[in-house]
Amino acid sequence: MSPRQSDIADMKCWLVRLAEKRWHMPAAEVTRLFTQAGVYSYITELYDLLHLSSYDQALKDVETYLSRKGLAPC
Repeated sequence: MSPRQSDIADMKCWLVRLAEKRWHMPAAEVTRLFTQAGVYSYITELYDLLHLSSYDQALKDVETYLSRKGLAPC
């Protein structure tokens, strides 16, 4: 795994944990939602932009993404 791939994986893990707390959902449910909605691909594709802000802001971007897909958890 390259350093960039490791950084992307780290962001995905942190966003699952933050979503779990913010949305009051078990990690398994957050993971299911992220998989169903293509959030992991979204994070990978936009990592260069997302990593410039805080994880909190990155999660807000994910929430906007989910909302536009009609899958907003909160």
